[in-house]
Order: sequence, then C-alpha cells, then structure tokens
Amino acid sequence: MANDNDEGARQVGIDDLLRCLAAAFERLGLTPEDAGALGLLVDSELRGRPDHGAAAVGVLAAFYGDGTLNPRPRVRVLAETDGALLLDGDRGCGPGAPMRAMQWCIGRARELRGMAVAAVRDWQLLVAAPYARLAAEGGLIGFACTNFIPLVAPPGGRTAVFGTNPLAYGIPAGRHPPVVLDVATTTSSMQKVRIAAQDGQPMPEGVIFDRAGRPTTDPREVLAGGLMAPLGSPHAPHKGFGLALFVDAVSGVLSGAAFAQGMAGGAPGNFLWALDVAAFMPREEFLARMDAQIDQVQGGERLAGIEELLVPGARGQRRAEALSARGVVPLAPASWQILATGCESLGVPLPAVRDG
Repeated sequence: MANDNDEGARQVGIDDLLRCLAAAFERLGLTPEDAGALGLLVDSELRGRPDHGAAAVGVLAAFYGDGTLNPRPRVRVLAETDGALLLDGDRGCGPGAPMRAMQWCIGRARELRGMAVAAVRDWQLLVAAPYARLAAEGGLIGFACTNFIPLVAPPGGRTAVFGTNPLAYGIPAGRHPPVVLDVATTTSSMQKVRIAAQDGQPMPEGVIFDRAGRPTTDPREVLAGGLMAPLGSPHAPHKGFGLALFVDAVSGVLSGAAFAQGMAGGAPGNFLWALDVAAFMPREEFLARMDAQIDQVQGGERLAGIEELLVPGARGQRRAEALSARGVVPLAPASWQILATGCESLGVPLPAVRDG
C-alpha cells in the first residue's frame, strides 16, 4: 500500500535496514540488545511515518554525542504500589523502560481487573504508538504520552513552554485490528520540520512560526529558535495547547522529569496506562461492540472521490502488512540522505537499495 512518501523513495530490505540501524546505535555506545530494540524506527517507516523513522538517527546521534542521552542507562524502580509504578530511566532512549512500564501496567490491570498506570522519568520515548498498541493487542485499552523540548508558546505568546507532546491510544477490537491513534499536540511533528529543512522544502501555511512569533513556511526558522503551532491553529490553538499542558503535567510534572521550559539539560518524562475492559463487561462483548463501532464508521456515506472511510491506524496497519510481506521498506529521499550522513559519520554501511 503506497503513500505520498513513497515517491522517489529507495526500496531497501527490512532486515538490511534493521541491521544498519543496530550497527549505527552500537557505534554510539548502546548494548547490542538496546541497539536492536531501536528497530522500532523501522515499524514507523513501514506504517508510513518517516518522521519517526530512520531519519531519527541524525538527531539521536547528536543527543548521544552531547550527553543528552545515555547509551547505557540503569533503569530503577523509584516507587511501586498495587496500581502505579514510577521508573527512573537514567536518560535512556527507545522501548526499554516504557515497554517495561506498559507490560507492568498490562499485568497489573489484569490482576486488579481494572486500571494500572506508570510514569517513566528521564527517558526519550521516540514514538508513543507501540506502547498503546501493545495493550490493545492484549485486549486492553492503552495510553501513552511524553513531553518534549519547548517548541510551543501559549496562544498570544512567543515564549516556548511546551513541546510537541505526542499522545497515543490503542483500543482492541475483534474482527478488526486495534484502533491506534498517535498524534502530536502540534499541527506537525518536529521531525517533519527537520526532514523538510534537510530536503529544502517549505512547510504548509500555519504550521510554524519564526522566533518573533510570525507565521513562516521556512523550516529553518524553527531550527533557529522558532515555534510550532498547536493543534487547532489558527482558529482554536487553545485546544492543542491545553492538550500539551496535560501531557506535560503527567509526563513531566508528575513523573519528576523535566517539564515546561526546564527541559534543557534534562530528559523527557513518559506516562502510560492500561485498562482492562473486563472490569466493565465480558471482554468478548466489548470486542464485538468495538467491531460494530468500526463498522458504523466505515459504513458511512462518503464524499465524492473518497473510496473508503478509515479509523485511526488502519492505513498504516495495511501498509505495514503489505510491505512486510514483500520484505521491503521505502525510504524517502530526505530520510535516506539523513541516514546516509549518519552512517558515514559512524562508519556503518548503508543497506543495499533494491530495484522496484
């Protein structure tokens, strides 16, 4: 299943790309296990999210290089009750600590026949969807969010206080795959801005601002200290800003991690939870009701030219399944260039490009 990102893309083998990324992260000092776990970037590529894919090697190499991230973190339990867990991530990155936290939430939610929550202090989550999806694939409702470096000003302001602060939910279904939504609380992810700058392409109108708070389409302005527009901009920026505040409150304030403007010199925080639907009704009944809800969405009347109505995550799921069957993943030109630059600096061979 192709998408707009595939135009001009280089086709590489999934296994080749996984080996390339693992080798790159090992060169940055990660253990082979942790380096291999960062293959979750390939999952983002497969689902059509290059802004959370291989191009992240560039910024992660910089973070490991300047000490913002720790390649050999020691994750510690800081607090634990029947239904809540707090981990210290020691400035780590990837699925390690948050995956451990979500697995704990899933297990405890089932034991309690209710809900379990976890926070991870000082850890770079990278992408929120896999953790929410993990819960949904286990028949529970899952949620994950993380705060980020300040890039967003309050409506009417020009001092950045919150980050893109993404959040994700995963809801299980029966006949259908889980419904999974993963969105930033800004109109674009920061990595899309970096990719656009690398590619020399403008951003859409109304997505970014320069340092003075004036609208611009030049992604280099954001890299030079500009701002990101909250979801709902330009007519209702308070909606995205309010969501960003919530994510910062539970991920940063509650976890004890850096928050708001205090991100410099600190690592983000993460907040996750899992809810056992069996606390409310038999699991099979819930899954059947979710199937009916999805059927209702997909069965609605369509506008002219629209072939199909989809729920969140459906397009990416289909794309990942189709590409996995072929064993290939398309890398957009900008992503390839960022990966190539990173691999060259680390002395790691690029994956071979396939024909067609």
